[in-house]
Amino acid sequence: MRQRMTDARSVAMVAVMSAVVLVLTLMIKIPTPAKGYIHLGDAAIFFAAFAFGPLVGGAAGGLGTALADLFGYPQWAVISLLVHGFQGWVVGAMVHGVGRAARDLPGWYQILSAVGVGCAVVVVGYLLGGVVLVGAGAALAEVPANIIQGLSGGLVGAPLYYAVRRAYPPLAQR
Repeated sequence: MRQRMTDARSVAMVAVMSAVVLVLTLMIKIPTPAKGYIHLGDAAIFFAAFAFGPLVGGAAGGLGTALADLFGYPQWAVISLLVHGFQGWVVGAMVHGVGRAARDLPGWYQILSAVGVGCAVVVVGYLLGGVVLVGAGAALAEVPANIIQGLSGGLVGAPLYYAVRRAYPPLAQR
C-alpha cells in the first residue's frame, strides 16, 4: 500500500505517534553533562518508522521531539524537528524500501542497519546543531549521550515492533 500524507489514516497515525514520541521524550529525562538529556522518544521514533514507514516515522519523530523541546529547551526545537524527522524518515525508508511488497517483512539485518544509521543521524545532527547553539566543546561532550540515546531507542523500538507485529498481524500487511 502506497502511503500518502493526505490519507486520513496516515494523518491520524502521525498525530498518535507524535503524541507517543512527545510523552516518551518528556516522561523520563536523564540529565547529561552538557545540560541536555537522554530520553526514550527515540524508541517511539524507531517503532513508528519500522511499523508505518518513512512518512509517519519522519513526521512523528520531528513533531514529537520538537514539541517536547518547547517544554524547557525551546532553542533546540527546530534542530530536533530536523534531526529526528530525518532520523524517522531514513529509518523508515531503509526498512520499507522503495517498491517493496507489503508481504516482504524486514529482517533483523535491515532493522539493525537502520538502527545504526538512525543513531548516526542523531549523533551527527545534534553535533552540528550543538556547535551552532552551544559551541564545539559542549556539542562534543553530548556525543556519548546521543549514542546511548540512539542505541537504547533502537534496542527498545525494534523488539517492540516485532512484539506488536506478532500480536497484531494486520500491522505486517501495511
